[in-house]
Amino acid sequence: MAVMICLVPLLVQRFFAGVVSWRLPDLLFLLCMFWQALTIFLNNPERFVAWTGQQALLSLGGYFAGRLLVLNRDDFLALIRFLALASMVSVPFALYEALSDNPIILRIITDFTPFDSFAPNDNEPRLGLYRAQFVFVHPIHYGLMSALILVPFFIGLRGHLSAAARTIGAGLIGVACFLSVSSGAVLSILLQFLIFVGHRIAGIFGPAWKILLISGALLYSVLELASTRSAFVAISGRLAFNSQTAYYRTLIWEYGTQQVMRTPIFGNGENYWPRPHWMISSSVDNHWLLMAMVHGLPALFLFAASIIYAFFAVNRNTGQGDEETDRLRLAWTMSLIGLCMSASTVAIWGEIQLLFMLIFGAGFWMIGAMPAAPSDADGAEAASHQGRSRLRYTRFAPVTRGEAARRPAEAADREPQYSRRTS
Repeated sequence: MAVMICLVPLLVQRFFAGVVSWRLPDLLFLLCMFWQALTIFLNNPERFVAWTGQQALLSLGGYFAGRLLVLNRDDFLALIRFLALASMVSVPFALYEALSDNPIILRIITDFTPFDSFAPNDNEPRLGLYRAQFVFVHPIHYGLMSALILVPFFIGLRGHLSAAARTIGAGLIGVACFLSVSSGAVLSILLQFLIFVGHRIAGIFGPAWKILLISGALLYSVLELASTRSAFVAISGRLAFNSQTAYYRTLIWEYGTQQVMRTPIFGNGENYWPRPHWMISSSVDNHWLLMAMVHGLPALFLFAASIIYAFFAVNRNTGQGDEETDRLRLAWTMSLIGLCMSASTVAIWGEIQLLFMLIFGAGFWMIGAMPAAPSDADGAEAASHQGRSRLRYTRFAPVTRGEAARRPAEAADREPQYSRRTS
């Protein structure tokens, strides 16, 4: 957080100075941030300063860092490598925590440094394992961190790492995700896998994304009509590791949507929202529902429009001849779709919010990206190589090595001498 406090003012200044070109998602995102701040000012004025400061560091800071620090393919690949390495390195610590219920790094920070850290979670074990949180505030955030980077690592680094290295690395990242024992994180990886398979199959018949979108919309409509609840609530409930968690999410959806209908424009802020008395916790395990409840539907629509437009803009030039950039487009899109869908089962805040906005902003360099033209040096080198293998046209006869040494002297004897004096 201290790093972001120092970095954010510089990033904001560079963004508004025009270091990168403005795009429509930028405007939509900034309008969303303004609307959220306005709703907090109207509903919870005592929280306005603290809330806006926090969001400036997490949402704006992460978004601007992605937009301004990741400007090309090499920057994006470096970010993928760093996040993937962080996830792999976490596996021994997370495994120890999952078996012993001891978040060792958090304990070391609290006991042996002057800094404070997150409180260890007190969640009940699942599948015989304690839920690892590593260095995050909640286990599901640790799982989402790994789910967010798995596909970009496996698909995006093709051509940079061997298939064996990518498979082993992806396996370690998958283990890290599983050790969080969070259905939302595992659901994200499952969705990304299904999207990848569907994209490959749809590409055989035509435009892959168009076919996927139409098929997905039709399938969701059928499930919505066939289910007595929201289709996504029904699906996520069946995939949850804990049946009580699934039931509680259903209640949150029911009473949360009722609150949205009561305050659709400016939201309810961080105030009490009506629910059964035995639902003691006010937490909402649905990021999109929580945004609509707190800030109203305009904030949700602006943020969703920013993400959707960015998805279409990034993938608009797919198939223009640059296969590596196309793979990065696919990986970035799948990663964010998986997280957006998982956000329907968890609230996103803190470090994972910063990471989400970082990855989101880091993909904008692919908007309009075309195959790189060869540089002048590359062109000159290519020309020299081609020149060696093709005929050279000249008015002089070919010269052998033996004749080459004699040629200058003989030429001097044959060439006429010119002088300004007359004989």
